[in-house]
Amino acid sequence: MRVTSAMQNTQFLRNLRHINSNTLDLNNKLSSGQRIHRPGDDPVGIGYQMRYDSELNRNDEFTANAEMGSGMLRTMDSLLQQASDVLKRVRTLVQQGATGTTPDDAREANAAELKQLKEQLVMIGNSSYNGRYLFNGQKTDIPPYTTEGAATEKTDEGVYRLNVSPAVTVPVSITGELIFGEAVDTTLPIDKDNDNIFQMMNDMINAAENNDIDGLLNGLERIDAASDRINTQWAEIGARMNRFELMENRLADDKVNLQGERAQVADVDMPEAIIALKTQENVMQAALATGAKIMQVSLIDFIR
Repeated sequence: MRVTSAMQNTQFLRNLRHINSNTLDLNNKLSSGQRIHRPGDDPVGIGYQMRYDSELNRNDEFTANAEMGSGMLRTMDSLLQQASDVLKRVRTLVQQGATGTTPDDAREANAAELKQLKEQLVMIGNSSYNGRYLFNGQKTDIPPYTTEGAATEKTDEGVYRLNVSPAVTVPVSITGELIFGEAVDTTLPIDKDNDNIFQMMNDMINAAENNDIDGLLNGLERIDAASDRINTQWAEIGARMNRFELMENRLADDKVNLQGERAQVADVDMPEAIIALKTQENVMQAALATGAKIMQVSLIDFIR
């Protein structure tokens, strides 16, 4: 078959386009760090890459939930510390008022402070994290207590949970009644094991205002029972915080493993790609040099 100059030129240009395409592909891989840009690059590998990407997205969702749960529990931990401190101050004031030598005007001053401390407890009960009320079960969009009616207000018994793995949901919220006591039923006698803190505060305020020493003395046992109940739930919050911390650590480890497995499938081997690019550049230089000679061939050259 006779090889013409046109055929040589066409073949040269075809080879040049192929070299340019390979060079562009290698540049794209090096700049992005990714080996696969379209399914045709690796039909099998793209399937693994998509699976790892999906698992990494789920891991990010679970991690966000675990971080939110940890944040909520840290806030609750701080709030119960505050509630415990408030009750210590309440006990001090009640104990002072229960002393027979305490003057009436001192009890009145104590009553005024007890009112402020009760309001502080209501504020603690209505605390929120990122717009979610912490002590109203699953009704996280509704504040559980009012200042005047806190003693008789029943909180939601549901449990707010967060999904931290495909098959695991972990409880976060603690209903207010487990901390502050069940809503008061005025037809029943006081149950110190489930005494309502807000009602107890009302009773201590009334006793201090009316110089009721016996009422104040009886209140000391109720305050201690309320403190014990708070400490019990405080310990539960601590246990949940530990669990969420473990979940965060496990999710972080899982993410590292998934990223490593994805990298083996999808990431570019940089040293290998750099060598390949340099090779293509050398091929390009050789092709251009050869092409320059081919393109210079003319009819006069053949006559000679």
